Amino acid sequence: MNPVTVVVVHREAMVAEGLASALARFPGLLPVAVATTALDGERCGAEVGAVALDERVDDARGAAARLRRGGTRVVFIGEGAEDDQGVTISASSSITQLACALSPHGQIVPTRSLTTREREVLTLVSRGLAAKQVASRLGISPKTVEQHKTRIFAKLGVTNQTAATAVALSSHLGKQPWNLSNI
Repeated sequence: MNPVTVVVVHREAMVAEGLASALARFPGLLPVAVATTALDGERCGAEVGAVALDERVDDARGAAARLRRGGTRVVFIGEGAEDDQGVTISASSSITQLACALSPHGQIVPTRSLTTREREVLTLVSRGLAAKQVASRLGISPKTVEQHKTRIFAKLGVTNQTAATAVALSSHLGKQPWNLSNI
């Protein structure tokens, strides 16, 4: 499945770049540009799947309407009134909520969809343990660990344990690092 291309528009360049960087951790999203004005965002956003748009940018509503007419999904970031034609994500929401809003067709797989055992395996491999070490700690065979890892990668849409760890951590920002057992 191809990732959703995304443009992030925020009135503060550093915030736009930070959001784009955080969204890049999700395998179903591909941030391709950042902008600080609605006009620049509209120019960049004309050929992408979704635009994350700061509602406080001048002409944000007008740009959103024009982007939508062209088939681009627009997600507002802010605290204002609900947008009758789209989605508004509070600025206090998690990056995972923004990612899910930008890709509503299931390309973002929250780590909550992992089974308890898969979360245990992911936690241990995230700490750098080899399959034999994980197997020993969990009382299962190394082959079973590899099977769990294969299912984890498939659910998260990644190809290796480094990427799986990044997805798990990015969906759980603000919590203690390496404490993935709660996700």
